[in-house]
Amino acid sequence: MNTYQTQQLHLLHRGRSFHFVSYEGHPADPKLEQSDMPPAWFLMYGGKRRMVFPQVGDTAPAVLARQFGEWLDAQVFDAPSALQSQQPPLPAEANTGSPGVSRASAKAARRAVRAPWT
Repeated sequence: MNTYQTQQLHLLHRGRSFHFVSYEGHPADPKLEQSDMPPAWFLMYGGKRRMVFPQVGDTAPAVLARQFGEWLDAQVFDAPSALQSQQPPLPAEANTGSPGVSRASAKAARRAVRAPWT
C-alpha cells in the first residue's frame, strides 16, 4: 500500500502567485527507457510542470516558502528562463519600431518570448 501524500504550496512572490506540487518518485524502467526519479517539488504553470528540487523529508511550510522564493529569484527573475532561451530572437524592426512593423505585431512578438509565469 502506498503511503505517499502529495503536498501543495501556493506562494505569492514579487507580486505573483506560484503553485508548487510534490510528486512521488518512481524507480527506473529500462523497458520504457526511463531513469529513476526521486520524490520532488514541481512548479506548475500553464498545464505543465517544471522540477524545482528533490523533496527531502517533511519540511515545514515556512522553510519551503523561503526555499521556493530563493529558487524563483535565481531561476525565474534573475536568470533568463530555459523557455525564453529556446525562442528565436525578436526581429530587429520589432524592437526599433520601424515603419514596416505595426505596434500590435511588435507587442505580440515581445509577448511570445516571455516565460509562461511572467
